[in-house]
Amino acid sequence: MNLVLTVFTLLAVLGIVVLLLLPRDEEGFSLFKKKEEPSEEPLEITYTQAQVDEMIALSLEEGKAQEEAKIKGYIRSEAESQSPSLATILRTLYPENFIYPGDGKFYFVEIDNTYERNPYKKDNHVTDENGYRYYRENEENKSVLCIDVSSHQGAIDWPKVASSGVKAAMVRAGYRGYGSGKMVEDEQVVGNLQGAQANGIRAGVYYFSQAVNEAEVEEEVQVLVDLVKPYDVVGPLAIDVEKLDADTARGNTLTTEERTRLVKHFCEKVKEAGYEPMIYGNAYSLFTMLDYSQISDYPIWYAYYAENLYFPYKLTMWQYSNTGKVNGITGQVDLNVMYINE
Repeated sequence: MNLVLTVFTLLAVLGIVVLLLLPRDEEGFSLFKKKEEPSEEPLEITYTQAQVDEMIALSLEEGKAQEEAKIKGYIRSEAESQSPSLATILRTLYPENFIYPGDGKFYFVEIDNTYERNPYKKDNHVTDENGYRYYRENEENKSVLCIDVSSHQGAIDWPKVASSGVKAAMVRAGYRGYGSGKMVEDEQVVGNLQGAQANGIRAGVYYFSQAVNEAEVEEEVQVLVDLVKPYDVVGPLAIDVEKLDADTARGNTLTTEERTRLVKHFCEKVKEAGYEPMIYGNAYSLFTMLDYSQISDYPIWYAYYAENLYFPYKLTMWQYSNTGKVNGITGQVDLNVMYINE
């Protein structure tokens, strides 16, 4: 591990420096110690090169044992905590990497400081008495509570939603069938857009994409643009990128390069229509399914269900829960921190 190797290297260098500072004769390094009987002249004790090498090796072994014990102790203390998490341990040990699970393993992505970093401090995320999360600086909200909704929430009582403190909503416009490729309009999209607008809730829309070529991407963009035109919708217009478990999912056949090209095409078409694009995904979809270096300039809507945000780069919105409760909505709903000034 990097930590252990670093400690070993330091021990070796320190040991060699000390030995180099010792007096030297033709047979090796020398130390001095007093005779058992008083004497004005010190008694020279000479070490051969082989003995020096042995001492260095012993020092390295002792250092290795100490560091291994320290790391094992840390891992054990984490494992014995109330909420043990291997991901938490790995992220602590490898702060230079962005680490996320997928395909039954952990991915380690080296953090690139040439990208704009996440400016949002952990301690500035606060939870109010209703359990809703906000980002605040100097006692001022720098975010709004946003929900994302679809036909899964059924008919929504939007006046009650507005009175609950919800300021924004991302409305699903529809989806493309993962097998047939058929486009399906969300049954509640019109009612949700009208309800949000009538109650002073800013709205955006998103499309669950399974497009496999540019023509299909353009169809999805056109659906979004046509839907928002009659309403006071300034965006964002988002593309939902997720991996489906179904082996027959048409989107899963795309390579990272192909999918990235299509997502960029979506964003550029949305911009051409005069709206703000956005890309929705979790760590796996943003960094494994897509080439992040090609999409880093677009607004990111990041799904990560945990108490503290873990994401190295700039983002526009954090979906922090898929089990939220909001007055006016039957059942659960996704909750988001939308990072804008209220």
